[in-house]
Amino acid sequence: MWFDAHIHLGWFQDPASVAREVDMLAVTVTPQEYLSLRSALAGEKGVALAAGLHPWWVRDASDADALCRLLPGVRWVGEIGLDAAPRHAATWDAQLAVFERICSTCAETSDPEAPKALSIHAVRSASTVLDVLERTGAVARCRCVLHWFSGSSEELWRAVHLGCLFSLGEHSLATRRGREYARILPENCLLTETDLPEGENSPTTADDVIGSLERAVTGIAAARGVTPDEVRALVARNATALLA
Repeated sequence: MWFDAHIHLGWFQDPASVAREVDMLAVTVTPQEYLSLRSALAGEKGVALAAGLHPWWVRDASDADALCRLLPGVRWVGEIGLDAAPRHAATWDAQLAVFERICSTCAETSDPEAPKALSIHAVRSASTVLDVLERTGAVARCRCVLHWFSGSSEELWRAVHLGCLFSLGEHSLATRRGREYARILPENCLLTETDLPEGENSPTTADDVIGSLERAVTGIAAARGVTPDEVRALVARNATALLA
């Protein structure tokens, strides 16, 4: 019924209770968080748990070491990416080195029969993110999902032509650009997300996640001039293809 393509499951007070209500690609911000959550969620169905290294957690190029050691045995990867916003610009060189190494390792270790799926952060950096995905071969060998995409129209269509998917949530749909992208994106590129919760050890519940997904579906449906049921159906198809 519901699929969340970008959720910080490890930040909930009760991750398992959320995992039982919503199918998801659950991202992590460090390899350590991934390993801890993997143990806590052993046996939970409906969760594709991703090993990640968020750009906000990058300090130097060696930060990629722990994640790259995990990648040969991991199919889901995220949250990874780049952030060129002013408050994160000081670590740009390290972010770029880390992201390039992660993408190279993902491309080298992705199984053509079951490609890795990557959930990617690209704040004020979409062109550079796409350059790295192309240069490393990750966009050709993996399934790349751009989370909360806010790049230009030119960058959007470049990403579409490269085969990227886009996860849209109620926050992106609150902007004119987000609604326009929801309207014009090919239907096989669309996924829903929440990016919940807002911080660690949050009291946010499964009901909050479902409510956010409902609002995302309603917003996409309004932008495209279709019914919410049609949006839910296409998201389900795209989620199945992403995780197959």
